[in-house]
Amino acid sequence: MVLLAGVPGLLSVWQWQRGEVRSAQLAAFDAAARRPAEPLQTRALSAVPDMSWVQLQGRPMAASLLLANSLLEGRPGVRVLVPLALADGSAVLVDRGWLADARAGTPLPPLPARLDGRWMPLPQRFTLPGAMRGTQGRVDDVDPVQLARRLGRPLRGGVVVLGETTAPLRAWPARPPFDPRRHYGYALQWLLLGLCLIAGSVLLWRRT
Repeated sequence: MVLLAGVPGLLSVWQWQRGEVRSAQLAAFDAAARRPAEPLQTRALSAVPDMSWVQLQGRPMAASLLLANSLLEGRPGVRVLVPLALADGSAVLVDRGWLADARAGTPLPPLPARLDGRWMPLPQRFTLPGAMRGTQGRVDDVDPVQLARRLGRPLRGGVVVLGETTAPLRAWPARPPFDPRRHYGYALQWLLLGLCLIAGSVLLWRRT
């Protein structure tokens, strides 16, 4: 039983390490928010999204993508992603915000001339067979390679999540949704379970 108690101990360490990783990710997000915004075009085309604030100007190139199965406060909806052409010859996806499924076909106001948002990684989706991975309209996942081909210009490897938007859209929360405290709580639970198993094995040994 003492050996069995080592399993909760290992799981406790694993959950604690996951909490540390999540805490570091949130700290990086908050640190990026404190850096002054800079034009996206000053960054290399291959620049990795770093969650910092950026500014950009451009023109919409094609129909919006409606990223389905996007939950906001437990409500199903879509994220409206617009391909934007930049003056340096590249393109970038701009996340205009979230719409409830019932309003997914609502006409939207034009984009402002100047945009400010967070430079975030492209949404990572786990999709099942039969899911729609595409470049326009309602999709379950974005196909960046095919989208770049359709636009006829290189596509930057991230998405600008706007900090402010206009009705009927709601700004999509760029801050990562996870809470490190959950992992620390799991770590404590596994640790207590391991201690209980050790205490139980000691009592059993004394009785025998």
